[in-house]
Amino acid sequence: MSAPAGPYQGNCACLSGEQYDRCCGPFHRGDAEAPTAEQLMRSRYSAFVVGDADYLLRTWHPDTRPA
Repeated sequence: MSAPAGPYQGNCACLSGEQYDRCCGPFHRGDAEAPTAEQLMRSRYSAFVVGDADYLLRTWHPDTRPA
């Protein structure tokens, strides 16, 4: 699994009701960091849905992250 091939269109997979580009997209692109644990977990789920493995690895604690 690698970064998504192109910009994801539509509602964010985290079920916030917001458009992806205004919801989890900025976290995935590295433009912002999730300010709460809930937003981090929602953004990680959204990254899984869109196939953004790089974000999943970046936000995985280094003590438990696969090499």
